[in-house]
This record gives sequence, C-alpha cells and structure tokens, in this order.
Amino acid sequence: MSVDPSLREALSVCLNKGLTFAAFRRPGQPAEIWAQRTPDIEHIDGALLLELNEAFVIAPFNMTDDRIPFIRSDVELQFGGLGPDISVLEDCIGSALSSDRPAQATDPVVFKQSIAEAKAVLAAGDLQKVVLSRTLSTKLDRASLRDLFVSAMHDHPEAFVAMVNTPLHGTWIGASPERLVYEEEDRVRVDALAGTMPVASAPETPHDWGEKERNEQVLVAESVLHSFLEMELGEVAVHGPEVIRAGHVAHLRTTIHADLGTRTLGEVVLALHPTPAVCGTPKAKARAFIAKHEKHDRELYAGFWGPWSPDEVTELFVNIRCMRVFADSATLYVGAGITAGSEAGAEWNETEQKAQTWLRPIAALK
Repeated sequence: MSVDPSLREALSVCLNKGLTFAAFRRPGQPAEIWAQRTPDIEHIDGALLLELNEAFVIAPFNMTDDRIPFIRSDVELQFGGLGPDISVLEDCIGSALSSDRPAQATDPVVFKQSIAEAKAVLAAGDLQKVVLSRTLSTKLDRASLRDLFVSAMHDHPEAFVAMVNTPLHGTWIGASPERLVYEEEDRVRVDALAGTMPVASAPETPHDWGEKERNEQVLVAESVLHSFLEMELGEVAVHGPEVIRAGHVAHLRTTIHADLGTRTLGEVVLALHPTPAVCGTPKAKARAFIAKHEKHDRELYAGFWGPWSPDEVTELFVNIRCMRVFADSATLYVGAGITAGSEAGAEWNETEQKAQTWLRPIAALK
C-alpha cells in the first residue's frame, strides 16, 4: 500500500508534542488529521450538535448528562495526492502524557461467571441480551503507534480507523467495522451489526449461521427499527442481513435507512446510543447489569466517534476493536453479546478473536 510519507511524519509530530488531535480514515477516503491549536477539550450538549461543524466527536459509553466531548478542527490535513503542509502543526500546543494507569486485565473465571449470571437473568425474562466486555493488556512501544495506524488502514479497508489524543481521554486507537450513523442531505443510515464467527468458519449466507448469532442480530436490528419508528422518521427501509468480514471475524449486518423529517441528527444519535450491539436490550436493564458486573470503566470503548460535518457528510462509528495506549503498554477492550444460547467458553474465544485486530500487528512490529 502506498502511503503519503508525510502522514507518518505528521502523526509523529502530533504524538511527540502531545497535541489534542484526531487522525482518521473513513472507508474509501484518504486519511485526515484534525488538530487543535490548544490542548483544552470542549463539550457540547447533545441536543445542540446541529450547531457544531467540522469537529471530531468522541463520546464515551457512559454519557450521564448527554454532553459530548469534541476535538476542534483548527488545523485540517488531508493525505492523498499532493502531501499537505504539516509545518502548521508546529504552532499547536500540546499537553503532558496522561498519568492514568492501565486497567487490570479481566480474569477469565470472573468473565465466565458473569456470563453464567447473565444467562440466569436472561432465563428469568428480565433481559433479552447483554453485552459483556473484558480488558487485556499488552506491551506496546508508543513510538510504534504511527506504524500501527498505517497498517490498520491496509489491513481493514472497510473499517473506520482512528487515533485520538486529548488530555481528558489519553491516547486511543481503533479500527471499527460498525457504523453508528451516516447522514447526508437529511437521509440517515444506521448499521445493525451483531453475531460473530471466525472468518474461516463463517457461512457465506446469513441463513446458514447458527440460531444464537441470527437471534442476536435480529434483536439489534429490531431495536434500531423501533427507535426509527418511535421518532416517526420517514421512508424507513431495511436491507439485509448480510455477511461482512472485519479482520479475523465475520458479522451479520442489517442496514436501516430513513429520512430525518423534523428530527435532528443529534436526536437520532442520542436515541440510538448505546445500541444493543454494545449494550443489550432492554437498554436500561442491560446497562445496570453491565455497571454491576464489569470491574473496569469502559471509557471510550463502546462509545462513538467520528467527524461531525452537518453541512456535508457526517459519519460516526461505534468505538469497538479499540485500545487505550499508555507510555509502554496498551489496554485492549473486547466484548461479546450474551443471549440465552450463549456458551461461556465460546464467548471467551470470540473476544480472543476480536483482540487479534491489534495483537497480531503489534506482534509483527516486534
């Protein structure tokens, strides 16, 4: 893959100076960097998102007050064709590396016990699905981040590849196959993504997938569709499901389209987040179960991020297949959707497969 050499150089400048920035590559688009001239991070009320233009939003999983952090696009660089003038980054002011400590890796016994407890709640009928996540740690030289970003663009052409750094969140990198919303000219699209199998054993057609995976996907698609109908969006259309591949795993995906009508995109985003694909259903009970059983803070994992440009195209992705990077290590976040048909060992193996999104390229750099 041919990569503009100035991209690596620009990423090094951003990381070495500790700038508040977002580097990202939308599927089928060139890589971009949006950076702030000062390190301070701002927030906006979700209901006022329409007033925000050309900003990179970074919402965490837990949004208690509907206030969304964002990175300003004081400096915009696009890589592809003629390289941009990256000297403009030299005038930007950064901040010191976060002193936060990595999350403790999740014990497999604890994770599997949580699955057993989830299945008991599911059997009682209080939940239809809950997504449980776990953390794992790996050694990582922070200086290799620019190469990881470039390799992820090559390895995951259909994913949203992003890296952000702020004094509030630290440094995160992800390669997400799951689009939360795509909006252009008041037409919105949402991906309902659920059900996971290793690529090598995943059937080509959704009908041939197992009942557990198909059930899980139906729950997510129906939840999104219900939200659309409840908001009275117009011209709702459903396409799928279809099989998509994301690195070493495959998923089932249904796409749901609608006209915004009198609704704003901000209202749709807040209604959808967090989706059943990363939380569960019913949403409130799933969130309560997660809060009780997960010992780590999800932080940006299972939140959403992406460039917000209501005057043009806005494309936000669910932040999965991601990790938080520290001085010499990284914490990876992976999850599995638990339904009545789940088996603890298989769910643990699913998270192991998802972790390979970053563990394999990290190993290749050593």
